Amino acid sequence: MTRTPHNDEPAQVVLSAQSPADAEAVLGTLRSCFASDRADGDTPHDEPSQPGHPTVWTENFETSEVRGDVREGTQPDAPVTVNLQGSPLAVDRLRDVLTRAFAVRTEGTVSGDQEVELQLVLESPDNG
Repeated sequence: MTRTPHNDEPAQVVLSAQSPADAEAVLGTLRSCFASDRADGDTPHDEPSQPGHPTVWTENFETSEVRGDVREGTQPDAPVTVNLQGSPLAVDRLRDVLTRAFAVRTEGTVSGDQEVELQLVLESPDNG
């Protein structure tokens, strides 16, 4: 079966981080290059019932168009686990941006018929 090309290339990012600042370092970098389903100013925040524990954040990105260059800025204080899920092209575009901004270690990948899931661990290049 041949996949019909589409102009849109959505992908889901699910990440686990120790702090909202670390989550925002990653998600903000992706938002600097791709459209997101989050409103401006909708940034990660702590859940009062789980302080000090890793929290999971989810955001969807439209990867068909890369806008601008990778944002220079905040690096995570602790490693951040990121799962990318979408078409191979969408996941490759997200991974490309992340590897330009962070030290990236690939933890695993699962490929389906038309979708791929990739798990990465991101660190600050200075601390990796």
